[in-house]
Amino acid sequence: MPDALGAVSALSALVCAVTAVLAWRHRRATPAATALAATMAGTTAWALTALAARSGIGTDAQALAALVGLAAVHTVCGGTHVLYRSVADPSYRVPRPHAAVFLVVCGSLLLAAALNPHELFFTDVHVEGDPPRVVGGLGPLFWVHTAWSYAVSACGLAPLLRARKRAPRVLRTQISFLLVGACLPTAGNVLSLTSPQWLGEGSAPVDLTPLFFVAAGLVDAAAILRGGLLQVVPVARAQVLETLADAVVVVDGGGRVVDVNPAGRDLVRRVHPHLPAELVGLPALDVLGHDVHGAVTGDLRRTVELLPGLHVDVRVTPLTDGRGRPLGHVVAAHDVSDAVRSAQRLHEQLGVIERLRAELQEESLRDPLTGLHNRRHLDTALVTALAQADGHGLPLSVLLLDVDRFKSVNDEHGHGTGDELLRALAGVLGREVRSGDTVARYGGEEFVVLLPGADPAGSLRRAEQLRAACARVSVPLPVPTGARGSGAPGYDADGTPERLHRTVSVGVATYPADGVDAASLLAAADRALYAAKAAGRDRVVAAGA
Repeated sequence: MPDALGAVSALSALVCAVTAVLAWRHRRATPAATALAATMAGTTAWALTALAARSGIGTDAQALAALVGLAAVHTVCGGTHVLYRSVADPSYRVPRPHAAVFLVVCGSLLLAAALNPHELFFTDVHVEGDPPRVVGGLGPLFWVHTAWSYAVSACGLAPLLRARKRAPRVLRTQISFLLVGACLPTAGNVLSLTSPQWLGEGSAPVDLTPLFFVAAGLVDAAAILRGGLLQVVPVARAQVLETLADAVVVVDGGGRVVDVNPAGRDLVRRVHPHLPAELVGLPALDVLGHDVHGAVTGDLRRTVELLPGLHVDVRVTPLTDGRGRPLGHVVAAHDVSDAVRSAQRLHEQLGVIERLRAELQEESLRDPLTGLHNRRHLDTALVTALAQADGHGLPLSVLLLDVDRFKSVNDEHGHGTGDELLRALAGVLGREVRSGDTVARYGGEEFVVLLPGADPAGSLRRAEQLRAACARVSVPLPVPTGARGSGAPGYDADGTPERLHRTVSVGVATYPADGVDAASLLAAADRALYAAKAAGRDRVVAAGA
């Protein structure tokens, strides 16, 4: 039955094997996982050789187990070297010359152990006891092997110690796990090498190192299972500076927060004050919110309003390992509230400018006295209306109205009364025309009305309606100073103020019968207007009548 130390050797082998499997399952997450798996596999073999040495197997098998144990030691030391360097610098890759030197030296030492020339590796090797056991002393090459193994491990340990000094709290904890795991088996190995039983004195040689590998395996397993050692933090820290003014949140492939810089913590507290102080380990959706988290799952850049007046520009950078495999994301948020407010003010100012421009343009097309469109707008509107009429095969009628005996108004009552009359007539025309019609002051006391779609008969009816409406317009006459009551200047016999009435004459021309362009159509309407004047005024005359 195996003794207590044998049971410990078996337990250490099991723990290290499980740790190796767990690390291997994470090999795609970070290069450190592969190195950790190799280290734990080597310690498994080392523990098994310790178990074989106490199991009573044949002397030849014991000699072979000793060689396997030495090879396992080299594997462990090489694996820990790469593990430490990978955690300290995620971009680290073993240089080929270094790998060649390592293999040559290890191979030479193993060959020396197998041949043991002049007892340089083991001294006084002999068999004793029942069951028989191979025992002996340690030669100078064994101590070369030991020094080489410790040197390989130390060369990886030094960068890890330097990395721990400058690492943030989360990564510093992870590195501490590795350092504890490194110290435990080292202590066990030192005790084994200084134990007199190793030299064959007593009942059996004893290697205490597997005892300590049980603890080391558990520590390394805890580092793996807690989700920190093999996660994305080491890679992310190479890309994120603690002093960045931008908020930075690192999200792993499982959608959980694995690191937050100080600016990120401050921003999260402002937006989500209910969250705990420690954000690491929380779901990214809870920390980032739906709008920002959408940039991680979809768009790689967007501007989000986190709070009223608080706008951030969110940028997402995917994280990958050395082989391009995804590890997670770095979410950086830059406060652009001032820029957004400036843009909003600029947009408002541009809107005001655009409205002013439109108003100025409209005013440039309006008659300042009557408020109707002016001759400039009429010229453009008439050309457009003719093009539409031609394109749709529809008629277009033009009404040219002139106020009868308008000159006498200015001569007898002043230009102020004449302007008042023009404004009143313009108001009637503006109210009487339909949507789609155009009414403009043509000049002086003349007005033009465009009637799209109106044929000659329809345009004559419309013209007559406008003529009658204008005939009903009146404006008060100016009352002389001091005049009051019936019979006084400016008052009727019943004592009401006198009002001024004027009629209009209208000339009508229709496209295409009376003209095919703007000039000919207006000329035809003008001739019809003169005919209406000649026929006695206050009437409508069609071109060609």
